[in-house]
Amino acid sequence: MDEMHKCRLCGKQFPESEMSEEHYPAHCVGNDDIIQLNIVKAMDDLMSGHARQAIVSGMKKGLSYEDAAGAYFDNELAKDLYPKGRTARTLCRECNTFLGKYDSAYLRFYNANGDPAIVRGYQERTKIQIIKSIYAKFLSLPETQDENFDFIEFIKDESMSVYSGEWRLYFVKRDFSTDLMGLADIGTGKLDFEEGVVYELSDDRFIFNLMNFEKHSCYEMNSIFDILNRNYSLIVGVGENGGYHGQVMLTDLFRQMQEQDERREFFP
Repeated sequence: MDEMHKCRLCGKQFPESEMSEEHYPAHCVGNDDIIQLNIVKAMDDLMSGHARQAIVSGMKKGLSYEDAAGAYFDNELAKDLYPKGRTARTLCRECNTFLGKYDSAYLRFYNANGDPAIVRGYQERTKIQIIKSIYAKFLSLPETQDENFDFIEFIKDESMSVYSGEWRLYFVKRDFSTDLMGLADIGTGKLDFEEGVVYELSDDRFIFNLMNFEKHSCYEMNSIFDILNRNYSLIVGVGENGGYHGQVMLTDLFRQMQEQDERREFFP
């Protein structure tokens, strides 16, 4: 007999065979072949000069600089993490299908690069669907499975256009300041602060942070509800302080360093 699972949206119990395999973020926004960058090795190679040597070696074999750098990255730094994209089984099939209309609205926002000149022209209903799509994706994160979110009804009720709960949702558009070595890391993460918790989810173009407190004033980010305003303008990048995304990346770096130290301890 199949183990029973609770759908994160409708709250009903289903056997695993009736749960969906939903992508987070959506498959169409870069979640189709996720790799993991070995950040520790990348830093070691840069400091030791190995990265330069590997690229020069490729160029001596007739490769262009871009191809030689790409070959070094693919062969030595990148590891297939989710070849078919990152998925979860947290929603029943009916709820995953229901959320499809929200994802279609978000795809419009994604394809428009969040351009205010385009987004301002969307109907309010479309903008609300965009907002609901992003909130809904956080239901699938492994890091959020123990959270009892208060925005469930906001997502489920198509007619509901106002959410006044405790969970704030902020975002920035990616640029060179967000991506190490040009890699748009679309991992997930969690940060704990005295004020509360911050969760991160991203795709190829945007980084989203869900938190149960007002963001720190030192970080410049859009509230997702900014897209409802006529004066909506898009914030690009995380600036010199790195934002929450920088802290998530550092946390992952320290995790990789610890794992590498543990491997060296057991396999010197």
